[in-house]
Amino acid sequence: MTPRRLDPFELRTLQFLQHHRVVVSGKTLGVAVSGGPDSVALLHVLCSLKPYLACRALKVVHFDHGLRGEDSAADRRFVEVSAARLGCEVVVGFADVRQVQRERRVSLEMAARHCRRGFFLDLMRRGEVDKMALGHTADDQAEEILLRLCRGTGPSGMQGMRPETPEGLLRPLLWAHRRDVLAYLKAQGLTFREDATNWEGICQRNRLRLEVLPFLENIFHPRVREVLCRHADQAAREEDFWNEQVNQVWNNVVRVEEAHTVVLDVPNMTGLHEALSLRVFRRALERMGFSSGIFAVHVQFLESLLRRSLSGREVRLPQGMRAIREGTALVLTTLAPEERSLKPYEFSNLGRHMVKDFRAAIWMEFLHKPPNAEDGWLFEKHRRKADAFTALMDADTLCWPLVVRCFAPGDRFRPLGASGSKKLQDFFTDAKVPRRARRRVPLLCDQEKICWVIGYRLDDRVKVTEGTRGVLQVCWRPLDDERV
Repeated sequence: MTPRRLDPFELRTLQFLQHHRVVVSGKTLGVAVSGGPDSVALLHVLCSLKPYLACRALKVVHFDHGLRGEDSAADRRFVEVSAARLGCEVVVGFADVRQVQRERRVSLEMAARHCRRGFFLDLMRRGEVDKMALGHTADDQAEEILLRLCRGTGPSGMQGMRPETPEGLLRPLLWAHRRDVLAYLKAQGLTFREDATNWEGICQRNRLRLEVLPFLENIFHPRVREVLCRHADQAAREEDFWNEQVNQVWNNVVRVEEAHTVVLDVPNMTGLHEALSLRVFRRALERMGFSSGIFAVHVQFLESLLRRSLSGREVRLPQGMRAIREGTALVLTTLAPEERSLKPYEFSNLGRHMVKDFRAAIWMEFLHKPPNAEDGWLFEKHRRKADAFTALMDADTLCWPLVVRCFAPGDRFRPLGASGSKKLQDFFTDAKVPRRARRRVPLLCDQEKICWVIGYRLDDRVKVTEGTRGVLQVCWRPLDDERV
């Protein structure tokens, strides 16, 4: 079937998607439809472009914020009827936005955005849609740039919203202004729902829309929205360049990258130009899930912690983020210290065992004294095998089963060569083990004591002596060790 001839508005949208290399071929594309003019225009444009984009299906996605009573219900019915006329399936989400506002202590607008975005991303994670198209326009972009500037965004924030995000959020109408949208709806004879709260000065964005931008257009430039959008485009091109620079240094400056923690190498970070290190910080925060709520002032705190603070200094950031300077490491984490231990592993048998949470493997084998061997033979033969991750222990001193676990408050052991016991916490301090790493140091224990602080020190009570009759040899290897 030959696609119908495209309206100029539809053709411009197709060209915008092609220019930004947005590909949805073979994908199920979710279309966020509130019932307002922008989202209604978006839905009809994408239905017209479906043969050109070669997407597998369009699915209408409506999120009910539950804030406007019967008006919210009417919005939902309008969207369902509109989707049915176009032959599109509808998915509806709902959240208690006011409860989220109270829990997160943010504005109602920010709470609504958090709930809505979370619903869209969840649909993609579950595979119900592959990508999500949103109805943001050039006017929204201009408002966003001013909002970010007033809130103290850094240079990367001045790029505003992008046509496509790494998560799969698309903005096909980012080229169009409100006047273009309304003209298209009128030409197509399309109706829409209008949210009256959009024209009330109840939040910062509305006041920008109703008061600030008209003022700037009257005083400075009648097309100030276009100027702001061009500024965003230029900032986006420069940010693409900086992202390439971050990619080149990332592996050199990141020691550890996990879901809740990123550890940066201080010497390598301080060797970077400050403009680049600031972007590394932003990349780290984004990888940890902080797409909003972190502003330029917070990144500047991190920069100060990096270049002008001593070990042990800590900075608290929004949303539970903590930054700690620990020697030559700068730790960004959302985990409280007590949350960062790993689960214990118990062993009753010799051989090779995987210790997955520690991302390591452990080998254990007995080395027996041959018949008629002289005292000291075993000791002399095997004592040179020990290193930081290979331990030799007197088998007769061990009470099985053995356990690999993490540090717990009150732990004590007797360091090799010491005459008495010592708090493990004090040992870590003397050995300059960073606080953030202490709960992840593996401990090999029997049923009575700590036998080996792996990588650091053996317990004196299990050491091999000239009178030892049998030796337990234990090897610990990280999973990326080529000897595993």
